Amino acid sequence: MGRTKRALGTTAVTAAVLLLGACDATPSAPADPAPAGAPLSAARKATLHRAEERLVHRCMHDQGWTYRETPPDDRAADDRGAGRSFPYLVTDIAWAEEYGYGDAFTPATGTTPDDGDRAAPTRTGRAAPARTSADWTRALYGTGRQVSVELPGGGRLSTSDRGCLASARKALYGDLARWFPARRVSDNIDVFVRQHVRADDAFAAGVAAWSRCARTHGHDVASPGALRAELGRRKPGGTPAEAHAQEVRTAVVEATCARSSGLTRTLRQREAYWRPRVRDRFREELDELVRLERAALPRAATVLRTPAPTP
Repeated sequence: MGRTKRALGTTAVTAAVLLLGACDATPSAPADPAPAGAPLSAARKATLHRAEERLVHRCMHDQGWTYRETPPDDRAADDRGAGRSFPYLVTDIAWAEEYGYGDAFTPATGTTPDDGDRAAPTRTGRAAPARTSADWTRALYGTGRQVSVELPGGGRLSTSDRGCLASARKALYGDLARWFPARRVSDNIDVFVRQHVRADDAFAAGVAAWSRCARTHGHDVASPGALRAELGRRKPGGTPAEAHAQEVRTAVVEATCARSSGLTRTLRQREAYWRPRVRDRFREELDELVRLERAALPRAATVLRTPAPTP
């Protein structure tokens, strides 16, 4: 029964796109003046995200589940205030003076968010039988055969080719086996660049210079990570305000030495060196993603011309 429902959900999503396209094939996505081969603008990517969410919503609704469409990421908002991200070390002295280490320090790792948290699993309709959250998860993410991509330096990202999320992406992009690897490689470009920067001799020399600066401020540490570990090893005590003041002093040392040692400048230069080389290495995947996304825009606009399902 579950397999039949998933198949029906996939068919319903695809049929809805085709039917709407037959009624009105004129896209209403935001204007994008970029050349045909250029990456999509943020507005265009937001259109694709909203259309994917609408298709997932319909599919889940058809199977009797409620679903809350998640809005596109506001990366500009995420990079303000205490949530600002520093992939190598804190480099902004004024920010450190206000927030210390903030709440979103994100060292470069080999992972990126995939599909995030979605709506709480509940059933629609008073007569619907109770179902477990595992059933909701299977309806959304699917089970069985996986589409995967290997990441440089190790690691694998995978997604099921079944479930409402997969059916929505197939409806938009056509071929999940082409779209998923291209999308995940694109998502990880910054990670790949930082892997190269961290392995660069200039980075090692910059960190050594940073360490010499930190010693002049009373911290005999070899790296920014060791400085933060030193802060973490301090015995708890005092008030939260005193603890925050100590965090601020430590973060200010980190940022001050990043500037005075020249490490900030080194990071900027090495990222500028490695980024085009990394993008060239993955040119095939990046170009594939642009092609698939641009082809999906008219379908996305058609999907969004119909309202979300109601319980």
